[in-house]
Amino acid sequence: MNFHSTRIWRPVGDRLEKKRHAGNLTDNHRFAKYSYSWDRRAYTVYEVTWYDTFSSPSEYFYIVHPRTDVNIHSGHCLDTDALVLAAGKWTSELHEEIFVFDQGYWGKSKDLWKAIQGSSWEDVIIDPSMKKNIIEDVQGFFDSQQLYDEFAVPWKRGIIIHGLPGNGKTVSIKALINSLYARTPDPMPSLYVKSFETCSGDVQFSIRQVFQKARASAPCLLIFKDLDSLIKDEVRSYFLNEVDGLESNDGILMIGSTNHLDRLDPAISKRPSRFDRKYHFKLPDEEQREAYAHYWRKKLVGNRTMEFPDEVAGLIAKVTEGFSFAYLKELFVMSLLTVARGGVALNDFEVGDEDGDTEEEGEGEKVKETKKQPPRKMPTIDIPDHLAENILLKVIKHHTQLLLSEMDNSKEVDWSTGKKSMGQKKRNRGMASRMAQSTRAMDCS
Repeated sequence: MNFHSTRIWRPVGDRLEKKRHAGNLTDNHRFAKYSYSWDRRAYTVYEVTWYDTFSSPSEYFYIVHPRTDVNIHSGHCLDTDALVLAAGKWTSELHEEIFVFDQGYWGKSKDLWKAIQGSSWEDVIIDPSMKKNIIEDVQGFFDSQQLYDEFAVPWKRGIIIHGLPGNGKTVSIKALINSLYARTPDPMPSLYVKSFETCSGDVQFSIRQVFQKARASAPCLLIFKDLDSLIKDEVRSYFLNEVDGLESNDGILMIGSTNHLDRLDPAISKRPSRFDRKYHFKLPDEEQREAYAHYWRKKLVGNRTMEFPDEVAGLIAKVTEGFSFAYLKELFVMSLLTVARGGVALNDFEVGDEDGDTEEEGEGEKVKETKKQPPRKMPTIDIPDHLAENILLKVIKHHTQLLLSEMDNSKEVDWSTGKKSMGQKKRNRGMASRMAQSTRAMDCS
């Protein structure tokens, strides 16, 4: 029974999904009454929401249950207490969710949990020995509590994964989260720290909240994405005190990722017992690039419109020297969509202006011209006669040259105030636009 409630329409999904879905209707209750049944007991529950002009809404639940001579102890109803305890325990647990810390508080994200579903170590194409070491390092930590206790060693560990962007750090974290969640009989929760920033600016409070939650959830995986941007100089000592201060962090495995290991304070990156092990995610070598090409080839098994012979994977690996996995993914997305759409001649494509502008006016300061290295060129390879007319290989070679022309050939340290040249910005925007178009086309296919 609703005494005061509002029926609200909410849109669903992105613009394309909105065309197929009418949306959802949800109820916003200010005062409602429910007949509630739990553990063969009947309750009446009143929900009251109090709105204050200058604060967030306060929600209260009043539970009504018959009292008897046997269910009252110290003035409290044992049946009602049992219901509150069960609800509290259920709320504190994850149900196809991941804990996410952002804007100064912890929340449960079902969307993030869905995003990591299907991620596995088979999707991670990195150096096989490093992959094996990471898996053993993480899984072995959670399997070794007794061993840590036996040697009187604190059962905690820290790992840093670092390297150029687009080389497998994020997909490795996804695979870790999914594999730990799938552990039987004891799945391990993952806590993801998105930001320490709050509206009040109290970053120390956020750090405290993060570690209190991790200690309460232990054993668990605590993830700091972009560690170098999270830990500022003014809170570094407070963070370190939480990491290895007087309070116990038993059962907490911390993983911090960064694209810039050199920006981390040595007290974080170089001292054992805080972050004990570092894994460097480098640009893929030819063997890894070929493995990644085979990964995409397996996805296309049974696709009659795509001729992707086994030998093509090795040729792709040779022409993509210097490509990160992110660039390789873009190469395959662009090329496969080009072939799938059909009827597009290669000479319809234009590489465009490879140099672009070199100056930009911004914030009253003139950005100096970037120092460029010689333009990158696609390696020359010998193509077997029976593959000379392979459409996919032709398209991949064309897009490889296109991407090579857009790869940044300036050094970041040469960018005044950290800004890129206008030419580089234009190239990045062009690439981002094509990636977005390609992704939308794949979603619609």
